[in-house]
Amino acid sequence: MQIRIFDVEHGGCALVTADTGARILIDCGHNGTTGWRPSAYLRQLGVRHLEKLMITNYDEDHASDLAHLVKTVSIGVLVSNPAVTADQLRLLKRSGGIGSGIDALADMKSQYTAAVAGDGANFGNLTMTLFWNRYPTEFEDENNLSLVVILKAHGLTICFPGDMEVSGWENLLRNPAFVEAMGAVNVLVASHHGRENGCSGQLFSRTGLNPAIVVISDSGIEHATQETVSWYAARTQGIVLNGQTRRVLTTRSDGRVLLEALPDRTTVSIGV
Repeated sequence: MQIRIFDVEHGGCALVTADTGARILIDCGHNGTTGWRPSAYLRQLGVRHLEKLMITNYDEDHASDLAHLVKTVSIGVLVSNPAVTADQLRLLKRSGGIGSGIDALADMKSQYTAAVAGDGANFGNLTMTLFWNRYPTEFEDENNLSLVVILKAHGLTICFPGDMEVSGWENLLRNPAFVEAMGAVNVLVASHHGRENGCSGQLFSRTGLNPAIVVISDSGIEHATQETVSWYAARTQGIVLNGQTRRVLTTRSDGRVLLEALPDRTTVSIGV
């Protein structure tokens, strides 16, 4: 399995390629400074189909290129928090305004009716585990309705949690299956781009979560995302990367992050 986490500033976008060649795009934010877009990137690679598109959060920075993406590739299965319907999504975004990406997502949610993980694609040994909070009985805000995606292949178990906040984490901790799944995670993508409201001490203490590294998808000094680097670093094992011990990687400083899970090892590269 290969995972490329792209620099889309204060947003999210990662391309997962299974050993079989099947592809998953997790979020489809773009970089407004450089102009980089996943739709253009996939076109340059010659990719015309994605087996899955996963949207982890219902904010524009996780879906800003979706209107372009659907014109570039076909998408087999759309995965997002299934507790929120297309109409409910539009209602959620009514007060703050709906961007083009979320507008396109609402359209897709009304068209894609497959089960949240159901499809005929062959992902080989790549497994996917999903968790979410319910709307409106548990939460009514986009962040705590994030979809938590845990992918596992060979020795790599990585978690993409969207913009989950502390209260959302703590609600999920009531689920024994979630506690067990998070305890196995060895690469954590920081929730809410590293912002403090996503930092749950209970998530680490109650699950035994002790990842090798944390990856933060963020831009420059914005929303105090840099202030949590030491908090995450204190809760990681660390890896040796380019001759240095690294505990937290950020797209802001390191650029793209590439993780490759092989049968005998996992490698990490930056800026590629």
